[in-house]
Amino acid sequence: MRSLDRGGSSNRRLKPINRILFAILATIILFIILGVGSSMPLSGEEARQFMKQFEDLTENLSTLRIFMNNFMIALLSFIPFIGVGITGYVIFQTGKFLGYISTKSGIHPAIFILLSIMMVYGLIEFLGYGVAASEGIILSYSLIKRRFRREVKWLLISIGISAALLLAAAALESFLVSAFKEVISSSAVF
Repeated sequence: MRSLDRGGSSNRRLKPINRILFAILATIILFIILGVGSSMPLSGEEARQFMKQFEDLTENLSTLRIFMNNFMIALLSFIPFIGVGITGYVIFQTGKFLGYISTKSGIHPAIFILLSIMMVYGLIEFLGYGVAASEGIILSYSLIKRRFRREVKWLLISIGISAALLLAAAALESFLVSAFKEVISSSAVF
């Protein structure tokens, strides 16, 4: 048992419930970034690039392909100091594409975001990103405080949780995108 007068490090550790709350907060912030991105106009060239990327992604759509794409984004979040910014940028760009699709289909982007939450895959996917982003921030802080060794366990746990959430979301998203691919492609005609 550690002495209280030494100010033992156990008092400074982040409790699991606080990590969960921080991941939920990160998830909410990522949804806000997606929403802000969806309100930004796209140029014609950006729209063509996004459509090409979307067609490439959905060409041989599979759960594994969606998972790998999303997991690579989540892994970027774990990069200390810059990962969360990179992920925020990717989410913002995704929001811009969502805004373009919504403009072409005549449906407000907030409806698309709410649908992804109601269909559960969006919520699970963003929770996976939220876990990764929050751990990236905590990892950065632990490096500053020189407590990296203590954080390694939580880093591995976070990677596992993020991967599990993203795999579940990818399976559901693969099914839904296959079902609605025709609708999305027809609404994005130039």
